[in-house]
Amino acid sequence: MSASDDFDVMLNEIGDFGRYQVGQYVLYGLVFFYSAFSPIVYIFTATLVPHRCLIKECGDDSETSPFSPSWLKDAVPFTSGEPEKCLQFLSLNNTPALCDFDNSMTVKCSDWVLGGPERSIQTEFDLMCSENEWKMALTGSVNSLGVLISVPVVGYFSDRYGRKLLLIVTLVASAILTLVKSAAFDYIFFIVFEFLEALFSGGIYGIAFVLALEYVSPKRRVALGDMIAAWSYTLGNIFVGVIAWALKDWRQILWVLNAPALLFIILIWLIPESIRWLLSQGRYGDAKDIFTKTLKYNRKQISKESQEKLDLWENTGSAITTSDGDESLWTSIKLVSKSRILIIRLFICFYCWIVITFVYYGLTLNSVNLAGTDDMYLNYIVASLADMPAALLTWIGMSKIGRRKTLCLTLLVSGLACFVNPFVPDDAIEFRVPLYVLGKLAIAGAFGVIYMINAEIFPTKLRTSLLGLCSMVGRIGNILAPLTPLLTKYSKFLPLSIFGVMALVAGGLAFLLPETKGRALPETVQDAENLGREQKSKESRSNSH
Repeated sequence: MSASDDFDVMLNEIGDFGRYQVGQYVLYGLVFFYSAFSPIVYIFTATLVPHRCLIKECGDDSETSPFSPSWLKDAVPFTSGEPEKCLQFLSLNNTPALCDFDNSMTVKCSDWVLGGPERSIQTEFDLMCSENEWKMALTGSVNSLGVLISVPVVGYFSDRYGRKLLLIVTLVASAILTLVKSAAFDYIFFIVFEFLEALFSGGIYGIAFVLALEYVSPKRRVALGDMIAAWSYTLGNIFVGVIAWALKDWRQILWVLNAPALLFIILIWLIPESIRWLLSQGRYGDAKDIFTKTLKYNRKQISKESQEKLDLWENTGSAITTSDGDESLWTSIKLVSKSRILIIRLFICFYCWIVITFVYYGLTLNSVNLAGTDDMYLNYIVASLADMPAALLTWIGMSKIGRRKTLCLTLLVSGLACFVNPFVPDDAIEFRVPLYVLGKLAIAGAFGVIYMINAEIFPTKLRTSLLGLCSMVGRIGNILAPLTPLLTKYSKFLPLSIFGVMALVAGGLAFLLPETKGRALPETVQDAENLGREQKSKESRSNSH
């Protein structure tokens, strides 16, 4: 057996989720919780605040003046029942308090009355008129671009220099850059730091997920790796909505969310490096030290045979490294490219990632309208809560029927629900809403499964790099999702129909991935290839009987 196999045996002997691991997973839960902030907080920092021209002639004296006074239609043109944002009728007298206008002529204004208490970069940087709305949307695209670049790069460095180091660096750097961003004095400053912050925050979830996954046995991966990660992330989403609801000021929101994250620096002393990563690097002495610490905290004893192997780790010493322990990202890709089996799996993962992010974020953008209220904060929170049962159902599915079947099922259910939805009559709300929610729940579940199966089908030295690469490719879906509402100009059937077809195809392709339930994490390319081969051999023997 390999050292990693020995580690799995020892984990079972000392309790693979004892007191020490419980403490670690509390810390990982906080990391997952924080990792939810950056990808979605721009919804509130760059929100479009309702506004109209400030009419001094009619008594307006500040941005907080009444938004809909009785005289408004005499002073401001209306479109589709709403006042124009940046146009007013030409005043016939420049003297204040003389509310008289020429309704045949309009002029642009330079001061505004706001329709709500929100303060975003739109109000802060004078981006009020419709010609500037693209700058608000650009914030999300820039964030996604930063994450797209970040994920594979951070994944590579964590495989090369260790999970712990990169996790702490990304956490603290993300917090610092966001706090700097909150002090932005113009739009260019803000958007530059939006990108820089995403370069670090984009890799946090993936590193923490792999680090947490590598410290438990196969039977615990679903409950701990998926449930804790998914629920912590969902709670983070909800927390963002609650803070935004309470503060409604973009600078204050960023400060309250990110200032406490500077305390993540103490993780230097609280979390260990991944034992599996240390073993893959030949640092057996360091791995033995961490395992001994776990043994002490869990108050357990190991067998004589395991103790001998542990002593062998110490005698081997921490200075020994494996000959192939420092693969670059390109070397990782070359190693995979030599295996036809892994190449096929990698491209299936690419497609599944694109579809899952595309459908999930596409549905999320529209799901806030299902809450039955005009309150954007409540809608957002209710939409986020829908992810909680999804995590529970996929946990049960992965535990009972396996990762592959659960991934296929969630994709197929979501695809079918999305495809059928547009063909239900508009007035049949009792059918359309449940179908929509079903599609959202299913694709949210698929998100957790793809992380799990992606982390389990590739070898240790390539695991974080390839997970990061898949996540990076998946960001294509994240970037495209905000564009889907534009398709309704051509047909109301297009967005959900596209979601449905793509998810159904992904569900079919997912059947080609190997089952990893209860299997040890593969250490080498050969181990990863054998996941599928051994499964096919088992199925062949079963069919022959």
